Amino acid sequence: MKESNFSEEFGFTEELDLHDDFSAEEIIADADLLDDELLSAEEVSGEELAELLNVDDIIADEAVSENIEASAEEILHEDLEAPTTADELMAADHAMYTAGLQHPEDAEFRFDDETIDENALSVEEEPQAAQEAPVKPVSRPKERPVRKGRPQRKKGAGMLGIPHMLAAVVWLLIIVAIGTTLGRLLWVCAADVLAFGREDKDVVISVTTDDTMESIAQKLQQAGLVRYPELFLLYADLTDAEEDITTGTFTLNTVYDYHALVSQMSPRSGARAVVEDVLIPEGYNCRQIFALLEEKGICKAADLEKWAAEGDLSEYWFLDGVERGHKYCLEGFLFPDTYDFYENSTPRAALEKMLDGFEYRVSEEMRAKIPALNEHLTAMMRKNGDSEEFIAANQFDIRDVVNVASLIEKETASNQESYTIASVIYNRLFNWGSTPRYLNIDATIIYALGGKSDLTAEDMAVDSPYNTYTNVGMTPGPIANPGLASIEAALDPESTSYYYYVLDPDKGAHQFSTTLAEHEKKIKQIYGD
Repeated sequence: MKESNFSEEFGFTEELDLHDDFSAEEIIADADLLDDELLSAEEVSGEELAELLNVDDIIADEAVSENIEASAEEILHEDLEAPTTADELMAADHAMYTAGLQHPEDAEFRFDDETIDENALSVEEEPQAAQEAPVKPVSRPKERPVRKGRPQRKKGAGMLGIPHMLAAVVWLLIIVAIGTTLGRLLWVCAADVLAFGREDKDVVISVTTDDTMESIAQKLQQAGLVRYPELFLLYADLTDAEEDITTGTFTLNTVYDYHALVSQMSPRSGARAVVEDVLIPEGYNCRQIFALLEEKGICKAADLEKWAAEGDLSEYWFLDGVERGHKYCLEGFLFPDTYDFYENSTPRAALEKMLDGFEYRVSEEMRAKIPALNEHLTAMMRKNGDSEEFIAANQFDIRDVVNVASLIEKETASNQESYTIASVIYNRLFNWGSTPRYLNIDATIIYALGGKSDLTAEDMAVDSPYNTYTNVGMTPGPIANPGLASIEAALDPESTSYYYYVLDPDKGAHQFSTTLAEHEKKIKQIYGD
């Protein structure tokens, strides 16, 4: 029989023979000694205890291990006293044998690698002789249940298993990089918006009616006034700058910020280039005025024509009743004068400047003369034997006055004869007798022909409502924009019996006649046969 492993590990030098006879007192003494040794081992760690016990051979057979554990559990739950006699000892040995311990060499201890409790050790002694008293087993707790589920993250590890310190450093670097980028971006944008670091110099840009906000931004960039046109467009959109920017030629400085740029391109800007002392001659028609404004760089003729036909001009009282839609429908109301225009002005601004001139110069006092004019014309028509219906249909308003004034303007050689020319026109209209009332004015045909001055017999027969040789009465509208003298003459004509006049180039004035024979005679005197 082999020596007990238990005796080797705990220093027993004497071999235990299963066949030796021991008294009950001796067995109890040995058991007490074993308890003392186990108690002294409570302060030893699991690894030290395993080394102390020299547990080298862990049973590999799971079935045997389970039998051992079952036997130990059965023994632990039995409330038995230690055997004290040889018969009792033999009975205990037999019980262990039948429980699965075939041989002491087959019984080995199994320790949990992770957890060793001081109360978890159960030491089995090799089976001894029947008379040997068994050692009281030490209770072994149940194994800790294994927790299932997601494996626990190692302490001190962050996302993706990166240690917290490393993760913090990475995040810090990311934040710094983003902050630096945003800071640089904000600085670049602020420098452009606020015009930091630019050279101080003046530049000139022109904004026309064809420009959009995108093209304006591009012009500003090309002139060195902004670096980023997209940023300027964003600013313009947020501040509704498009409503403030007008057409024109502007002298701007590179140190202007976005707000200053918009302000200096507004209609009230002092940076706007002005075309000074533009003379609109008396007697110019709309076609001639529009061509002149385009020539001066004020506005395109096509834009002026479009606005004249379609623009909102309802604020001007004297345009009530004027048929709109035609490019020259403002004829007669663009007052001739000397004006200062903005370069690259809007068509509305240019036209309104001349319409304002008409409203200002044709005073209330002048307009008050219209009733007196109608009384004078009514007396003429009644003397001529015209019906009351005819008389009612020929009561003048401001548009009729301007129409007559335009004829006077084109036919007079000087303001001194304007009142006499006015009398001739009214006599032809309302004091012609029983014959058709033809004005027979060459200037109306010239207007119908677009400015042709050398008239032929064919020209005199042109099919146009402005041909006063073929159409009775007034023209559909003015043929020119009359000056103040012609308007005053139309309001207060001279009372004469003249029906004819011919220009004397040598005198620079007209010769007037009452009869046709007298008129033809004067023509021969001036021009010969």
